[in-house]
Amino acid sequence: MALLPIDLQTLFTQLTQVGKEQAAQKDALPVAQSIQGAQLAQKAEIRDTAVNETHDEEEGPEKAGDRARRGAERRKRQQKGAKTPVPPPAPSGDVVRDPALGRNVDITS
Repeated sequence: MALLPIDLQTLFTQLTQVGKEQAAQKDALPVAQSIQGAQLAQKAEIRDTAVNETHDEEEGPEKAGDRARRGAERRKRQQKGAKTPVPPPAPSGDVVRDPALGRNVDITS
């Protein structure tokens, strides 16, 4: 199959376009990598400047002291509760108790 002059003429006119396409394909990979690198850098910068939400502390060795202290306090309260409470003195008939007594402070002079 031989090339006819018209085929050669068509190929020569499209030669510049083929060269541009091949150059674009050759440069496509580095350009894509640079775009992806820029996106990663932007995400890292946003992550560094953002305020992170705090999370609840997890149970760890530093919490062991807290648990022991709470247990000791609970035992003390139970021991105090086990003792018979002293009944308050019986109010006499002429003494009136105000439930708000001692709870309000008058700051006016």
